[in-house]
Amino acid sequence: MDGNKTGGLSEVRRRNRTHIREIIYRRAPITRTEIAHELGLTLPTVTTSVAQMLEDGLLTETLMAEPAGSAGGRPPLLLGFNPEAGRALGVELGPYETAVVLTDLVGNPVAQTLLPAVQEYDEMLEQLETALRPYLNEDKLMGVGLGLPGFVSRESGEVRTSILGRKWDNRPIAGDLSQRLGVPVMVDNNVRMRAGGQALFHGKETENLFAYLFVSKGIACPLMIRGRVLSGSTSGAGELGHMVMQPGGRICPTCGRRGCLESLTGETAILRDCTEQRQAGRARTLAAICGDQPPDIRAVLQAQQAGDPDIAEVMENALRYLGLALANVVNLISPAQVLVEGYLFRYESNKELLLKYARSHFYGLNEQQVQIRFLEFNRYGGALGAAAAVIEHFCIQGE
Repeated sequence: MDGNKTGGLSEVRRRNRTHIREIIYRRAPITRTEIAHELGLTLPTVTTSVAQMLEDGLLTETLMAEPAGSAGGRPPLLLGFNPEAGRALGVELGPYETAVVLTDLVGNPVAQTLLPAVQEYDEMLEQLETALRPYLNEDKLMGVGLGLPGFVSRESGEVRTSILGRKWDNRPIAGDLSQRLGVPVMVDNNVRMRAGGQALFHGKETENLFAYLFVSKGIACPLMIRGRVLSGSTSGAGELGHMVMQPGGRICPTCGRRGCLESLTGETAILRDCTEQRQAGRARTLAAICGDQPPDIRAVLQAQQAGDPDIAEVMENALRYLGLALANVVNLISPAQVLVEGYLFRYESNKELLLKYARSHFYGLNEQQVQIRFLEFNRYGGALGAAAAVIEHFCIQGE
């Protein structure tokens, strides 16, 4: 019985330490008293745990600045994580390129690079082994996070199904890469990792419940609940692009079925529609920009900004469907806010169109109370999210 009590007490202490680390990371700078109040713990419990972390070099503390007119007395000490206490490597296998970033313990990039995208599984392992090896001698490297499209299980470290081809399916990608590198590797869907990075590195700016709409070749909208991303029982949560919007419609370029959102909007569908406009002798501004080359999304936005009416029509139609899908998400889960990211939204008019079509279909209080916030497009966002997963797992959770 005594052993059970001891074991139970140890587990309580472990959970308390985890909760304390988490609130310091997400809310820093923060005082011991604020931590105790937020978690419902005694001040001595917090102080004991913090003292050990300070001794280990995991935390730093600074004096709070005294407000003007203060009556004196020693100001409280503010706690935060020591950026130099650890390093994390993050990688995103994106549709256009592979992004790699090395961060300190609070998510500041220390080094970053872009690599060509690869389609073959073994080629990917070779590429990453070569690219990541120079970082493996980094002092205090905790591990590698890897994000990629598809149904990816963080728990098993496997790619369950991938849009990159059947040779990727059911591969133990975390184990394969870890064996080559000799360090722990975590994997997940790349957009879920992007959402997790927002929650961890920008905790004060995000709510307990938010949706993260990401538009690229595909479209995803993972859901964050109290700082945790919803993966779903099949590791496929967030695949908004395969919501059926037009039964019997055009074939989805990703899944091959008809009427998916991705068959109507997203960069692949937009480029298809713009190409069809050119082939029909329209979209003359885009044709002048591209010449003999097929259009890319940068050229499309350039033509849209230059006032090409045919491209403007393509974009409005695409954003109409994207706005409808976003309204469906908001009406279903009623998040406090939706974070939106994508290269399309570098053009202000596209933000306005998305908001126009989404808000016109919001139900009830959602129209007034759900905040839609556009993030600056970041080519390294997925790699930063992958690094955040490493920090959360090995530092905050202590696993």
